[in-house]
Amino acid sequence: MVSALAGGPCGSSYSLVTHYPETSQATGEVNMYLDVYYSSTAKRNCLVANHAGSAYGANLYSLAQIRPSGSRWPACPSVGCDEGYYKYYAGPVYTPAGVDMSHRCVDVGGMAGIQTDRILYGINCG
Repeated sequence: MVSALAGGPCGSSYSLVTHYPETSQATGEVNMYLDVYYSSTAKRNCLVANHAGSAYGANLYSLAQIRPSGSRWPACPSVGCDEGYYKYYAGPVYTPAGVDMSHRCVDVGGMAGIQTDRILYGINCG
């Protein structure tokens, strides 16, 4: 089970809206899930890049980035980007405060080790 999902990693007003699996380029095994959350109260999105499979519990370079579609990727570390060596997940990271995401799309990126990475553009359009 993905530990970052337990107890709502983004906060109590956020609900999971999409759960994208990503496979390792080396093994074909699912080693990461990009979990995107949305809060209608805060009007923000949140991302957690969860390790899975053999990546779960392994100390790997991990990354989670989120941005409103069409804007620049946030630098790390920031509210929109988390990177480091983690065993279970990177994030949570959030779209910028004060940007109403209720009618906008997001772009997300994640990594769990050098063989598992993914970028998704124009998803979760409100």
